[in-house]
Amino acid sequence: MSKFFSLLLLLLFTTTATCLHQLSTLNSSSSPAPSPSNQSSPPPAPEYMQQQQLKNIIDALIGAGDFAAWANILFNPTSNSSNIPPSTTATMFVPGNDALSRLSATATGAYSFDPFIIPYHVLPQRLTFSDLQQFKTRTRIPTLLPSKTILITSNAPDNFTIDDSLIVQPDIYTNAAVCVHGVADVLDYKVYGDAGQPPPSFVAPPPLPPLPPADETETVTTLPDVVSSMRGDLFFQDCIHFDFLDLLKLVSSS
Repeated sequence: MSKFFSLLLLLLFTTTATCLHQLSTLNSSSSPAPSPSNQSSPPPAPEYMQQQQLKNIIDALIGAGDFAAWANILFNPTSNSSNIPPSTTATMFVPGNDALSRLSATATGAYSFDPFIIPYHVLPQRLTFSDLQQFKTRTRIPTLLPSKTILITSNAPDNFTIDDSLIVQPDIYTNAAVCVHGVADVLDYKVYGDAGQPPPSFVAPPPLPPLPPADETETVTTLPDVVSSMRGDLFFQDCIHFDFLDLLKLVSSS
């Protein structure tokens, strides 16, 4: 009997130890994760970053005053500004209020224009005004509008133009990824955007001036032409021979 109780106690001890081991394993695996305060917060989603960046740009445009109308276009859902392809860095050219006032407005007050205008005003790279000045005139820079480029028409510091539109307020807004410049006119991709077709001002050089009247035309005739035209006339041949000898003497004496 005592041997039976000994075996029973041994079995109970083994079972209890196994259960305790399983419980300790379960508790360790289900222990709470470290406090969020000890971990760095995850980076914001790209969509949020785009929205926040757009909000900062709009705030800067409203603060600049002369470019607040472009902020209304970016807020306008019909402008397709939300369909601009994402880019890690960008440069935006913003037309002034006077330039936008020349665009037709709908009855609701929203600007009605080609939706491709907005991506044409955005470059997929960050270029400050000093960066832009490094480019030579006639340099083309790709935009977010596929296969369309802007053209640097003048790189003079006090008269820097793209698509013949003056940069009137450089570096309105800048950060590590985005740069915004104010321009005097709306950029037109239909005129300047095609790299294969230069703008009208560079299509062809100006025409040559008309020739003067016949009596004022200066004629350059070579000596053999004169001799051949006067062949058979001994008098004129002697005169030409004499003049030619005098010319040789003058050349040799000089």
